[in-house]
Amino acid sequence: MRIRILLGILFILFSHSVFAQKEREQEAMDLIEQRVEFLLQSMEESEIDLTSLFDDLYFLYENPLNLNGASREDLEELMLLNDYQINQILLYRNRSKGFGSIYELSSIDGLSPTEIEMILPFVTVEPYTENRKTTINQIAKYGRHELILRHTRIFPESEGYAPISDSELVENPNARYLGSPDRIYARYRFQFGQKVSIGITGEKDPGEEFFKGTQSQGFDFYSAHLFLRDFGPVKRLAIGDYNLQVGQGLVAWTGYAFRKSPSNTVEIKRYAQGIRAYTSADENNYLRGGAAIVNWKKLDFTAFYSSKKVDGNLNRYVDTLTNDEILSTSSIQQSGFHRTPAELEDKNSVHENVFGGALDFNFSKGKIGVISLFSKYDPPLIKDAQLYQIHQFQGDESGNIGVHYQLNINKFGFFGESAMSDNGGLATINGVNMNLDQRFKMAVVQRYYQPEYHNLYGDAFGEKSGTNNENGIYIGAEFYPIKKVAVSAYYDQYQFPWLSYQLDAPSNGNDFSGQLTIKPNRDLEFLILYRREMRDANVSDENSPIRYTQKETNDRYRFQVSSKVNSWISLRTRAELKNYQEGNDPIKIGYVLYQDIYFDLLENKLTLKLRYALIQTEDYDSRIYAYEHDLRYQFTVPAYYSTGSRTYLVVRYQLLKNLTVNMKWAQSFNAIEDEFGSGKDLIESNTKTELKSQLIFRF
Repeated sequence: MRIRILLGILFILFSHSVFAQKEREQEAMDLIEQRVEFLLQSMEESEIDLTSLFDDLYFLYENPLNLNGASREDLEELMLLNDYQINQILLYRNRSKGFGSIYELSSIDGLSPTEIEMILPFVTVEPYTENRKTTINQIAKYGRHELILRHTRIFPESEGYAPISDSELVENPNARYLGSPDRIYARYRFQFGQKVSIGITGEKDPGEEFFKGTQSQGFDFYSAHLFLRDFGPVKRLAIGDYNLQVGQGLVAWTGYAFRKSPSNTVEIKRYAQGIRAYTSADENNYLRGGAAIVNWKKLDFTAFYSSKKVDGNLNRYVDTLTNDEILSTSSIQQSGFHRTPAELEDKNSVHENVFGGALDFNFSKGKIGVISLFSKYDPPLIKDAQLYQIHQFQGDESGNIGVHYQLNINKFGFFGESAMSDNGGLATINGVNMNLDQRFKMAVVQRYYQPEYHNLYGDAFGEKSGTNNENGIYIGAEFYPIKKVAVSAYYDQYQFPWLSYQLDAPSNGNDFSGQLTIKPNRDLEFLILYRREMRDANVSDENSPIRYTQKETNDRYRFQVSSKVNSWISLRTRAELKNYQEGNDPIKIGYVLYQDIYFDLLENKLTLKLRYALIQTEDYDSRIYAYEHDLRYQFTVPAYYSTGSRTYLVVRYQLLKNLTVNMKWAQSFNAIEDEFGSGKDLIESNTKTELKSQLIFRF
């Protein structure tokens, strides 16, 4: 009898432990998706590759950061803490000679209960010992392998895949896509903690051929990397494909970058990681070659080199004096699509070399650094003779140099970067994070990017992508007036001193967002959001002989309720309204109402996420972007427009201990038109269905 009772107690404790572990995993996954959704709120793209971001956060979930041994750099990589909070954690650890319990975080100034709850899945407290020397046997024995296979297809097929006669194809070779409508993705990655990463990725886009024709080697895009970290004086070493992030992004920033977000109004400062392994399938936003960061005392020296071919629009003309054919490219292509003979002609048509170095000096209250970057292009980049492109880079060589800094003084964190391109163009960004009180935080950021400043690998904070032709000032705040209530808001005033794409005059605009979040308990949350964007836009008047601009206004209203019914059912309800107006024209209205239902079954081995959305917009101008759950490592923000509905179901099932199956079924219904898309992507149907499947094998 005693043995049975003991076995019963052990079973209950084990079951509780397993359930707690599964619950912790789900909390971490929810937080990862929340952070990604924060980022995506500032983007208006249907599908965004944020694999590297997910990799970083999921790794920290699986390998929680030991607060007793974490460096400043480790804490920055959490992307959940600001400089003041990091300083307070390190100060507390030094004074107390280490953490004895994770609950001691509540004693640290600057950390609210909400913020502590956010970081708990990614940190731990354990006795710390100096890292021992890493051996090949350790790497082979304790390393982790991961294989991902993914397939996507849309039904019915679009016009680009319709049968066509040989005579029509001869007359117009670009009338049809060469390949199948399947999107195929495969990735293998080996990791040993944060010290070693080896991986290879391949992707085929819809319409591209696969193991035949123009793609006899299989995938249209391949990426591979070897990444090492903390081997003696070598802090980081990358061979193959990698990301480079320095300062605030004026000179070098590849990969994802946080921008304005209604839910993340204060953390505007960029935390550059220097060199990072490249694990995404974006065919443009990375470097290929080799890079290293070497440490000596308080100095970090970075050297990088990249040589790769990129897509470009080729122009050919004959020199009348020599009769030689001269090549140039009018623009660098970013789509990554190679589905037709015309797109294939642009593929890898430009040879790009990028090289440079950086030097950082670290001191107790911050750092200061300098970076230089040079790039060469063959054939040279010669823009079309359009007025808005006058100040943009042209030629075959470009150079940039920049100085960046961060300085922490008590509750104030100052940061910034200033840079110059080889034509004399200037750019600067400066800001301060203020932890005025545990319940009140502010951020102020000023930016000044001259139209003449150019850099193809810069990506600093701003209203639009790129780092030129923009001035502005941003003010953000977070306020916790009472327990369980949070208020976040920002105001951004900006101007474009020169013409821009689809803007035929110097222009300006402003953006305001205010959000109220009420969380009575862990299982219930109310969110109210108002956002107003006002900016100049070209007048769409074909009868006017003069091009001119007028104000374009977007007002968005959102009400959302999230609740956890019990341990296996959660709900989210959102109603969103958008008012769009051009000048004094009538207001165009769009709204979206959706219901999400989440199921965590079989001790979280089976997860179901279901959405049903009703959509009503007057036209595409009044569209509303909404974040959707997707397969692991994928993130989708489709535009909801027209009149109809959108339904999807995401399934994640842990079939075996090391094998997880993911599937997504999504269908859009258009109640007033029998078509989706245009051109070769036109689907002549009032429904569009997308099927995705994915296998993740980890061993």
